[in-house]
Amino acid sequence: MSEESNASGLQSTTMIRSVTKKMFYTQVGLLILFSITIIILSSIALSILINHINSRDADKSLDNNELLSFSNQIKIDDLIYHLKQLQIIADQSNGTRAIGTPGFDGTLNYIIEQLEQHTNLIVRHEYFTLKNCAVQGTPQLQSQINGFIENHTHLIDFAHILFTPGANFDSFVRLISIPNLGCEDSDWMNISVTDAIVLVKRGVCTFPDKTQLAEKYRAKGLLMYNDGAASDRFQTVRYVRSHLNATIPGYFLSYYLGMKLVNAISNSSTNTSIKMIFDVRDAEIGNICADTPTGNKAATIVVGAHSDGVLDGSGINDNGSGSVGILVLALNLARLFEMTSLNYAQFLYRVRFCWWGAEEVGLLGSIYHVEQASLPTATIENGRLQDYLVYFNYDMLASPNSNFGILDSISIPPETPNKTLPGTNRITNLFQQWFNEQKLPWTRSGIGGGSDFVPFLTGGIASGGVNTGAGGLKSATERDQYADLLGTGNSGLANVAYDSCYHQQCDRINNVNPFAYEKVVKAAAYAIEYMGRLNDLENWLYPQGRVQNLNSFNKKHIYNIHYDSDLF
Repeated sequence: MSEESNASGLQSTTMIRSVTKKMFYTQVGLLILFSITIIILSSIALSILINHINSRDADKSLDNNELLSFSNQIKIDDLIYHLKQLQIIADQSNGTRAIGTPGFDGTLNYIIEQLEQHTNLIVRHEYFTLKNCAVQGTPQLQSQINGFIENHTHLIDFAHILFTPGANFDSFVRLISIPNLGCEDSDWMNISVTDAIVLVKRGVCTFPDKTQLAEKYRAKGLLMYNDGAASDRFQTVRYVRSHLNATIPGYFLSYYLGMKLVNAISNSSTNTSIKMIFDVRDAEIGNICADTPTGNKAATIVVGAHSDGVLDGSGINDNGSGSVGILVLALNLARLFEMTSLNYAQFLYRVRFCWWGAEEVGLLGSIYHVEQASLPTATIENGRLQDYLVYFNYDMLASPNSNFGILDSISIPPETPNKTLPGTNRITNLFQQWFNEQKLPWTRSGIGGGSDFVPFLTGGIASGGVNTGAGGLKSATERDQYADLLGTGNSGLANVAYDSCYHQQCDRINNVNPFAYEKVVKAAAYAIEYMGRLNDLENWLYPQGRVQNLNSFNKKHIYNIHYDSDLF
């Protein structure tokens, strides 16, 4: 090949490369220009959308914007994750999260850690001491009948009566049976019980009433026994409780042991005596509250659940489900408020999330809080009762055979002020509306007693909430009603308890209904958001005006109210 051909070919190749290079840069430039155009157009569209959202009022914005709806932030995976952490805490504490155990303390620490690490909520701690509520070691009970000594079995034959002090009798003490049911002075007046242990049958009056009469007549100790009046009233019962300042030791006996001792005493030729030995200590109980940093402090929405369980079990449904439910509510609401890019409007009112201790032994955490909030020395930061507009209570939100129980004034504590009823009924209607819109069934659930709404309601605060059932049985009618909307797969079983593991060892992480759990917590989020958006929440809740004597809360009276079946 000649040199001229080579030169000509080289020149041609150079020209082709130059053209190709220009075409490449042109295409790249066009691609960049196209991308910039798309970004600009997207920004304009997003700006228009945001302006459109902001131009609507708050209620319509929440109804139409799925992304910003509080209830849509609630995910079952989050709920189950935190429930599993409570199960781990219980497993590390001999399977319980009851007060006076490491499991209860661990639960509080976990909640505080989550709030402090993941929110800007203002966390407040509140502590009080319960006397004589944590048994140490294994209590002993011996009976001596005509010289024959028998050792009885703790938790089978007898259990400690809460709040009664320990005993260390170095000798046997004579046993006296109180006639009738020991509810009247006349049952005690004609019997010499001074320095004796008294045996009293369950029934009619409360356990605290019987304890106080035994103290009044100077008994040395108290044995109450079950009455055998129903299938569940033969065995011994844990968590029977006296009044809070009991001065004599006490055990609660099974029906069988009680009747054995009654029969022995009734034989005039028989000498019957008792020896009691046990140690019990006080326990520090914690309440936790976490406040949104924004919103009117003098107009507060309170959302509560109890953080303790019973000794018999991990308490995952009762009430890990409620504790975790409001924890997830708090975490998500704080995130919505903090992320300004979401344009989620702040509520007009402060929201306070609270975890109450010692619910399982008489609602004592919530009673203590309401008592402190009603004092003249209470501050707006820590909480004054007059600053609380509404109380939501969440207890047992994931029962396996669940219903959707909406708290309803069909039954209320007799001490409830009439002015709280319009707001309480409106809260009920609000939940009913949400479940209807979601095409979900619901059941009326009386607000008469049994959970932490009682001190708030009787203290003059409109109250409400949702639960999924406890130890009661689901009827065939209710099952069929639920099947019509949910299908047979989610309607549950007739004539079976809502929670067959209620207050039992099997109340563990597998004792939850994820479908019901998520729905109930979503309903809770909706109610908080709805009220947070109302322009005049106080007038909406109290059209007849508020109760004026909010500082007259009576702790002793609320503890002893007679609709609490656990006291009889």
